[in-house]
Amino acid sequence: MVGLRKAHEDHLPELTLAALRWARANDPDFPAHFDKRGAELLYHVRDLKRWVRNRPHSGTDLP
Repeated sequence: MVGLRKAHEDHLPELTLAALRWARANDPDFPAHFDKRGAELLYHVRDLKRWVRNRPHSGTDLP
């Protein structure tokens, strides 16, 4: 389990930390946190990677 900063640094360098935070607040498909460490929300890396893989990308055709 990782926080968004650690997820960005170690697992999702293609996304900015700001983009992850924006998605957490605005994307209904963003994974739910699994636990907390103090004020930090913790996520399973596999859930974050699945979300990145399945999210729509700009410039793609949507149904």
